Amino acid sequence: MAIQFVIGEYRLLREALKLHQSKLQRESEAIEDEDEQLLVDDKLQKLNDMLRGIAIAAKADWDIDLA
Repeated sequence: MAIQFVIGEYRLLREALKLHQSKLQRESEAIEDEDEQLLVDDKLQKLNDMLRGIAIAAKADWDIDLA
């Protein structure tokens, strides 16, 4: 039962980050100022790195495939 809780937490965290990623992608497409767009794109890159890190940790720690 504890493993199901952990799996649920990984999935919830991934889902929240994916939603934020979608928001940032829409924001990046709508921004006309190049400096602001670079900041948003940097956040998107960091978010992608976080998602990849979570997937790697879930696989290593609990053999969970989040992809």
